Amino acid sequence: MSKKKLAAVQDELTEDATEKMNEIHQLGEQIGTKLARAEELGATGEVEESLRFLEEVENLKKEKQGLELEFRNSISASSYQQQKLRVCEVCSAYLGIHDNDRRLADHFGGKLHVGFIKIREKLTELREIVDEKLKKREKEREERNRRG
Repeated sequence: MSKKKLAAVQDELTEDATEKMNEIHQLGEQIGTKLARAEELGATGEVEESLRFLEEVENLKKEKQGLELEFRNSISASSYQQQKLRVCEVCSAYLGIHDNDRRLADHFGGKLHVGFIKIREKLTELREIVDEKLKKREKEREERNRRG
């Protein structure tokens, strides 16, 4: 539902601007995820690995800033104000495409976002278990039909 509302507002954008906006959003997600991972590694004492992630984050930030500048120049000021939000693919929260990296890291490491990931992983696991049980029952049924 959130995506539909947002899409209706964003229909005014040119295809090029939309593509740039999506790239900015993807870079923001990568930055937030890597920043959260770097903090996690730093907390467990894996400093070198954490620094490697932070270096990747810096490179992604530079790339994102360049794309944001291109994006701003490709649309009018009024359209720019309306195009600031994206919907998180995992938890459907609204994210600003220009949110600072700290906020994105907080989002991607947050309870709601992580909770949705865990729920989906558990759902996949449970579906596999149910599929296995159904196959097992089907085999048992076939064996009973052969015997009887």
